[in-house]
Amino acid sequence: MEHKIDEFIRHALDAQPISGTSLIISLYGDALSHRGGEVWLGSLSALLEPLGFGDRFVRTSVFRLQKEGWLDVEKIGRRSYYRVTERGMNQFRHAESKIYLSEQPAWDGQWDLLLLEMASKTERARLKKALSWLGFGQMNATLMAAPAREQNDVPAMLGELNASESTIYFRADYPYNRSEQSLKELVSTSWSLNEVAEYYHEFITSFRPLMALLRDATEEELTPERCFQLRLLLIHYYRRVVLKDPLLPDALLPNQWEGQIARNLCINIYQRVDSQATRYVSEKTETTIGELPQPAAAYYRRFGGLPRENSTL
Repeated sequence: MEHKIDEFIRHALDAQPISGTSLIISLYGDALSHRGGEVWLGSLSALLEPLGFGDRFVRTSVFRLQKEGWLDVEKIGRRSYYRVTERGMNQFRHAESKIYLSEQPAWDGQWDLLLLEMASKTERARLKKALSWLGFGQMNATLMAAPAREQNDVPAMLGELNASESTIYFRADYPYNRSEQSLKELVSTSWSLNEVAEYYHEFITSFRPLMALLRDATEEELTPERCFQLRLLLIHYYRRVVLKDPLLPDALLPNQWEGQIARNLCINIYQRVDSQATRYVSEKTETTIGELPQPAAAYYRRFGGLPRENSTL
């Protein structure tokens, strides 16, 4: 008889189509980026084949990621080893700063405002798309805004977007709390929070049953292979939601925000399966110099801190 955890994995795989490139980005970002970022192609196949993704699926996906600048390939004899590029690592670091948070970011009440009136129509459309990815909301046709955060270097960001000359940057306070409800309504619309909440609700509905299965499972049932598969699917689906989230501070969010509920659920599952999942990746992977390195210290800072006990071989 199929185990209930295996039933959950199969159902998660069948719930919606899975892009090969997206799944392998999830795999590299979660399991490999803090362990050198390099792995033999055969190791990728060994990790994904039990989930039903064959060698051709893996080869096609990594070839596309190489073409898109995410991966570089090194051939040694008949073997191909795929390493994350510098551009790919930068993307992983940015995504990781959102995916593995333990709580909503702190906020001192200040805002970063970007006025796009001087930009051309085409340039404005490009900037709005890029700024939305970086957490800015569209207040009106030419004004983008985001709650100011210490780690945000807005001038550097505008330089990277080639927008320093066409965008006017302001830092503003919000000292008038009488209009707080109107501000929350504007924020909800400008950042499409209802749509984001629906994505989170779908994630919660999908993964809440897994928490109950993990509570009842014995250590023997939580094999390294199952734990790896659960962790990969968990982060793959959570990543697709949280990267749409502008991660606004609590003061600007509705009560009982679905994002915090989803994050707590993700943390609980991740902490339960991480140790055995890490062991499985170590057992199944090979690099140009042999064994995969152990996770870097930054890995254990995910979600506010992961236990190190028994997490390495």
